[in-house]
Amino acid sequence: MISSLNTEKRSFQVGILGRPNVGKSTLFNRLLGQHRAITHAAPGVTRDAVEARIRIRDLELMLVDTGGYNQEPGTIERQVAAKSTLIAEECDLILLVVEAGGVNSEDLDFIQRLRRYADKLILVVNKVDSENQAMNLGEFYALGFDRLIAVSAAHGRNIDSLKDSIYEYAALSGYTGTETPGKQRSSTIHLTILGKPNTGKSTLLNRFLRTEKSLVTEIPGTTRDPVEGHFHYRGHELEVVDTAGIRRKSKVKEAVEYYSVNRSIKSIEEADVVLLVIDAVDGISDQDKKIASLAARRGRGIILILNKWDKLVEGKGKSHAEQLWRELLDRTRFLFPTLSYAPCLRISAVSGWGVSRLLDTVLVVFEQLQRTIATPRLNQLLHNWISEYALPVRGRNVKIRYATQTGVNPVRFLFFVNNLRGYPRRYNQYLSGRIRRDLGFDRIPLFIDVRES
Repeated sequence: MISSLNTEKRSFQVGILGRPNVGKSTLFNRLLGQHRAITHAAPGVTRDAVEARIRIRDLELMLVDTGGYNQEPGTIERQVAAKSTLIAEECDLILLVVEAGGVNSEDLDFIQRLRRYADKLILVVNKVDSENQAMNLGEFYALGFDRLIAVSAAHGRNIDSLKDSIYEYAALSGYTGTETPGKQRSSTIHLTILGKPNTGKSTLLNRFLRTEKSLVTEIPGTTRDPVEGHFHYRGHELEVVDTAGIRRKSKVKEAVEYYSVNRSIKSIEEADVVLLVIDAVDGISDQDKKIASLAARRGRGIILILNKWDKLVEGKGKSHAEQLWRELLDRTRFLFPTLSYAPCLRISAVSGWGVSRLLDTVLVVFEQLQRTIATPRLNQLLHNWISEYALPVRGRNVKIRYATQTGVNPVRFLFFVNNLRGYPRRYNQYLSGRIRRDLGFDRIPLFIDVRES
């Protein structure tokens, strides 16, 4: 059973709210001390909430960057505004960001909505780059909030004072920073959801978390910043990241999408298992193959997920659907010849059909990524393998002396030979197959290195 952690209080949450283009993401990055949220001159770049843990003195807090509140009539804009209002209710402290240029109608409308949270709100006047600007804040004091701090997020001006105010509020609220025990990376399974735009990645994330955390629309490219969440499944804690859809370079025209795609690719490095979501109706594309190869080259576990299966087989009988699945599975294996080990599953993220089986497969893949084989056992099996199929080196003195496992996640094996120049590299394929079959590494990528000794 999937158990979402999103509904539990994991730490003191500090939400950064405001209308578009007032510098919320810049402030988020400044407080965090790294470039995590995408920043751009265009308004409305941030859509989903972006979370990250920060430490201020002895307290660990959760910082939440939100999409800008605005009154635009578009579907995405309405969803972003609604989510910002919901986050205001859930957060322990609100940083309401306005810009020094003045308060406009959108600011005033949002401020009125947040009046009820005035006791947990700090008004942050951003883009105050000089003392002269700092002396002319009467318009903002007139809004009547007890806490006001003028900062320049871009230049770091007065950020320490803002951190002090955050710390004081959290400490006075009785927060001790002990609600979130530290965990080692190995205790949590890290998932990254990748794929082309509009394949159902955000719907799958929401299904895992059992909450509408990631915005879901019919508009491709809705997700820009990586959206993270935690949940439990069969006694395991999993962290999942929903990423921006990856299109071909020639299709990427906007700078914002360029940064989003780069973040998606970078998320592979932090993953244990990559979930490659493919639209079952549209079929597999060259871009899907490129994404899969990126994950495989980095030694990450990868699961091929054919989503929207219910749409594909709608109105078809069971036997017809099974025949369609066999054909689609054969085609998938044909198009991904180097990923014959990767599990391939069909699901419906909307209805939840097949998701439990997917998570069971994630646990199996993760276990294989962490598995270690004792050197004596490996060398005993190596002797048997060579006896069954000798090295194809007729007339040459080439021997494999011994082998050892040198790494997990990614899994690596090292074979020592007496003559590296004469060793036939094609033999690695045979060794890889025997390792998969006899040692149970049948669902993950593995690497074989050969060294002369």
